[in-house]
Amino acid sequence: MIMKRLFYITVLAGFSFGSCNSPAHEENQTTQQLVIYKKVNAVEFKNAMASEKNPQLIDVRTPKEFQAGTITGAENLNFLDGTFKNAISNLEKSKPIYIFCAAGGRSGKASAALRQEGFTTIIDLKGGYNGWPK
Repeated sequence: MIMKRLFYITVLAGFSFGSCNSPAHEENQTTQQLVIYKKVNAVEFKNAMASEKNPQLIDVRTPKEFQAGTITGAENLNFLDGTFKNAISNLEKSKPIYIFCAAGGRSGKASAALRQEGFTTIIDLKGGYNGWPK
């Protein structure tokens, strides 16, 4: 939400000050990248994944939680162990990421980290694995 507001403010400022642009001012402008973040229920999550060939499905729970059960095809990248940012560097930033945790808290934080690292489409499972039909 903050990024969206920042984008609109940047666009409005660009229109307002458009006649004042100098070459130095243009060099200091940054490009905003559109990020799609959706928190969806289990049915929407499953349908969205089904439309992807080889979806990037990430379970951010601990290995112990992961071993107790997960969504078929998920890769375990524990958000809490301190290696998450390094682990996501092996993922494709331009391809959608499907992410979940136990109830939705960690995946929300992990989604924020993914946005900071330049991922463009993040689909977060509302209610986490607890909301996934077994």
